[in-house]
Amino acid sequence: MHNVTKSQRTVQETKGWDVFREFPPKQDSISMETQQWLEFTVRLLKVLAYAVTFIVVLGSGVIAKGTVLFMTSQLKKERRIAYCNRNLGRDKQFIVSLPDEERVAWMWAVFAAFAIPEIGTFIRSVRICFFKSSKRPTPVQFVVVFLAESLQTIGLGVLFFIILPELDVVKGAMLTNCLCVIPAILGLLSRNSRDSKRFMKVIVDMAAIVAQVTGFIVWPISENKPVLWLIPISSLCISLGWWENYVTRQSPIGIIKSLARLKEELNASRYYTYRFMSIWKILLFLVCILFCIWMDGDEPAMFFQLFNAGFGPHNIVVEEIQIQLGGTVIPDLIFAAYFCYIFGKFACKILIQGFSYAFPINLVIPLVVNFLIAACGLRNCDNCFFHGTVPDYLFFESPPVFSLSDFISRQMAWVWLLWLLSQTWITIHIWTPKAERLASTEKLFVLPMYNGLLIDQSMALNRKRDDHKDVKTEDLAEIEKEKGDEYYETISVHTDNTGSSPRNIKSSDQITRIYACATMWHKTKDEMIEFLKSILRLDEDQCARRVAQKYLRVVDPDYYEFETHIFLDDAFEISDHSDDDSQVNRFVKLLVDTIDEAASNVHQTNIRIRPPKKYPAPYGGRLTWVLPGICHLKDKAKIRHRKRWSQVMYMYYLLGHRLIELPISVDRKEVMAENTFLLTLDGDIDFQPHVVRLLIDLMKKNKNLGAACGRIHPIGSGPMVWYQLFEYAIGHWLQKATEHMIGCVLCSPGCFSLFRGKALMDDNVMKKYTLRSDEARHYVQYDQGEDRWLCTLLLQRGYRVEYSAASDAYTHCPEGFSEFYNQRRRWVPSTIANKKVGIDPLYSAFGIYWIYL
Repeated sequence: MHNVTKSQRTVQETKGWDVFREFPPKQDSISMETQQWLEFTVRLLKVLAYAVTFIVVLGSGVIAKGTVLFMTSQLKKERRIAYCNRNLGRDKQFIVSLPDEERVAWMWAVFAAFAIPEIGTFIRSVRICFFKSSKRPTPVQFVVVFLAESLQTIGLGVLFFIILPELDVVKGAMLTNCLCVIPAILGLLSRNSRDSKRFMKVIVDMAAIVAQVTGFIVWPISENKPVLWLIPISSLCISLGWWENYVTRQSPIGIIKSLARLKEELNASRYYTYRFMSIWKILLFLVCILFCIWMDGDEPAMFFQLFNAGFGPHNIVVEEIQIQLGGTVIPDLIFAAYFCYIFGKFACKILIQGFSYAFPINLVIPLVVNFLIAACGLRNCDNCFFHGTVPDYLFFESPPVFSLSDFISRQMAWVWLLWLLSQTWITIHIWTPKAERLASTEKLFVLPMYNGLLIDQSMALNRKRDDHKDVKTEDLAEIEKEKGDEYYETISVHTDNTGSSPRNIKSSDQITRIYACATMWHKTKDEMIEFLKSILRLDEDQCARRVAQKYLRVVDPDYYEFETHIFLDDAFEISDHSDDDSQVNRFVKLLVDTIDEAASNVHQTNIRIRPPKKYPAPYGGRLTWVLPGICHLKDKAKIRHRKRWSQVMYMYYLLGHRLIELPISVDRKEVMAENTFLLTLDGDIDFQPHVVRLLIDLMKKNKNLGAACGRIHPIGSGPMVWYQLFEYAIGHWLQKATEHMIGCVLCSPGCFSLFRGKALMDDNVMKKYTLRSDEARHYVQYDQGEDRWLCTLLLQRGYRVEYSAASDAYTHCPEGFSEFYNQRRRWVPSTIANKKVGIDPLYSAFGIYWIYL
């Protein structure tokens, strides 16, 4: 332990003239060789993802919006439209009056477009309530949601069955940019003194509100139709449905703070509430349709009586020509809106929201307006222009213009530019997302589903604003302050529980902390080098992020703190000088001698890491490097050996001693435990830093996720390795992928897995994991399959275990039959024993004996 290493002597004896260097040859590990061709593929796929998602979101949004306006054009009672005279006589002009059967059919189409997303909301809510959890809302919470959703549904009914049929389609498309009044007002009232450039933002907010309000009066005055004075009522009611996204607790106004607190409470009971609210909205929208029919002087029963006639053959008053309604419009709208929502959510999950979500959403109305003006102008010039494409008796409600310049000059359409800019400002948050990768739907959107009639507005206004707090430089300073000079050793035994509340939680508590914990026993030099190179690559990645964050002021959402702990079993042997003393064995010396070679391979230059500090310990000894990294040397004469007890050591050391004994509030400890992860490794594992980030993304996506594992690739040579390559592939492609999709992964292998600290610290997990094996069945279940046993404890506590196929890691597998047989002799009985625990906790010892034999 006290010998001076060879590398130290070399450095000390180097002469001033001996400055020439020999770089080590570049030796790529298997993970690096795989990474090289993957990088090009990933870049190509990213470009394709940007382009395809942009095109699908924009195209689907345009189709959905255009189809909705086409539907509303057919809802006006006794509508008359010029009919193509190609088959009736070119020297004559014909006019078509749409019958009630046609009008009722299009009413059903609008109703279906509204109802189908609500049915999706109902199914999703029922699934989450039954298979996950959702709290029962308080009466106040239910009443608030009931009023907001009911008023929005009534507003939609008035807009689509009364207002839009009285406007031409271009004015109708422009009017949909005036549905953000309530969000604009709430956003203004939520501004606080801590906002940067608050004065300028308030001015722009007020200008946006004024622009939105002008939409209440422009069309009623210019069109001179009394029914259009319902626009203010409809717009206010519709915009009220998105109130949750625009209230914050930082507002200086008391009522806004109260609404923000109510919003946070609604998140826990949302799906319970929307089980009933989705059905109520469908029924209320149906009532709005019947009321609008009654207001037009018809019998509401006509809506049901003419259903079959509307969707079947019926007469159009043009010389007794029989026409049947085309059956493609409704599916077009349904699928277009759904694809727009799904691909938009996909863009948010993979962090391409700016180009592939915000940009196309804001382009929908401008493209629709230009398309409608062009299409209506062509139809006005030639009634037969769309003959064979669109039924001659159906078309948009066309404005009396033929070009965009005519519309801007004659119809006051320049006001629409103000509405478009105001909506863009009100939804400016969709351009600067802060959500993590693969964020859940609940983190991305306020409401469970989209609005099929206003797809672009609902996607912009429903996208959450306050996703995620950035890691700041001040947070790193806070961590350094809490660590102190020797943060591995001295931690106060006193815990401050006074005044603990979620408001005392610091932003630094939410920083991801990764503890790489490796168990090692009698590894070869090559195996150690692969492991150390993986650790050093992860340390290099963390260091680069820290430097960029601390000195370059770069906000890195993937920043993490990192430490390494190696637990070396059976690390001592009898001393050469005395039988009463012990000394480290050759594997410890090999580890110390190998770290310089591994560092040189990673950094591609000659690296000499400072010798580790040596400490005696109750369990043997400890070596500490400035990575930070610690090698715990276990003496089997002083502490239990084997892998499970090494895991118990680092769980209690990192989560018990290092975390629980911090002199901070319990609430802060809970948040830190939720963001603390143990990366369990074997001493021969080979991986890249990005695969760890993929596992972290899974953990951030679901707070109930206790463990996540990657795909393990066996390496080696010989027939036994060939067989294991096939076996591992089947186990991951079929078994783990299936378990991940239809339930939970049953075993997260300890050679490369990520465990959440909070889940391990839960009742009946970490404490139960320390049970001693007093019976034969305990030995099989606890010690021969410790990884599966730990996952079984997590599953029994209700935590999930998931699998990430993209997290590739490489490990050496048995090359001889004897080693392979001994490995499976441990794995197979423990697998059956732990699976039996989930079925029958009272499994008899006799069954275990039989399995083992």
